[in-house]
Amino acid sequence: MGKKKSKGSKGQTGKAKSSKKARRSKKQEPRDERQVELLPDMAPEEAEAPQAVSEFEAELEAESEAESEAESRREAGEPAVPTSDESWAEPPDAPAEPGPHAPRPQGNQLAHARDMVESGRIEDAITQYGEILNENPSNLKAHNNLGVLYDELGQHQTAVEHFEAALEMEPENVEVLTNHASALTKLGRFDQADEMITRALRLSPDDPVARLTLGVLSFRRGLYHGAESELRWVCEQDPENGTAFYYRAEAMNRTGRFEEATELMVRASELMPADPRPYYTLGHLYDRQRRPHEAADMYRRARDLQPT
Repeated sequence: MGKKKSKGSKGQTGKAKSSKKARRSKKQEPRDERQVELLPDMAPEEAEAPQAVSEFEAELEAESEAESEAESRREAGEPAVPTSDESWAEPPDAPAEPGPHAPRPQGNQLAHARDMVESGRIEDAITQYGEILNENPSNLKAHNNLGVLYDELGQHQTAVEHFEAALEMEPENVEVLTNHASALTKLGRFDQADEMITRALRLSPDDPVARLTLGVLSFRRGLYHGAESELRWVCEQDPENGTAFYYRAEAMNRTGRFEEATELMVRASELMPADPRPYYTLGHLYDRQRRPHEAADMYRRARDLQPT
């Protein structure tokens, strides 16, 4: 009986010892795991394990953010996935800003200057064109348009200088050649004007403005028959051209064709109601035809339209 108890006690003691070893082993496992992280000579696979876990967590976080954003879009009544018009990608690089010496695009400035002319702000338009030329002295349109404005203001020599500058850049520009001829005509430089308008008509024989300019030049040179012939063609091509009717009527007046001149001058006054010249010439024509009351009325209208 004593031996059985001894064996049983010994077996229990062995089991107890085995159980204690197991418990000690289990308690030591966490210490071993913590020590693995501190070992300097660990294998590469073991060293990369924390990084792999970190990348996985980052992916989970990104997915969570995407789900949150999709939920927000659904709550706002928008599609959870961007449409083709939307983009979650980084926007393309913005175009580089022009350098400090690079010329700015001048199309808007030219359009602004034209708007000023149409609204009667001539001085402002001249200033605008001047600014364009300060930035880009080779702007042909600015030179041409500025020349036209100076020509209309009676500053014909300044106009000529701008037309010459434009022709240096484009010697066969019909519009500039024609404008140049017109300014030279007003300065009485008829030979130079004839050279310019001949070049323009060689390039564009049926240009109405060039033909009109030639007709006015012929009238100024006293070539009334040639002027009337040229201006008749312009009036037929452009029945609304008041300048053509005015100079054609004047050419007829100078050649004694008073009745025909009167008819054409009435038309000129209708097309140019704010210009005193047609009314003044009509006064002379009515006087020649012994129509004093009508003549007096025309003189009065011309006087009322004279600038104060």
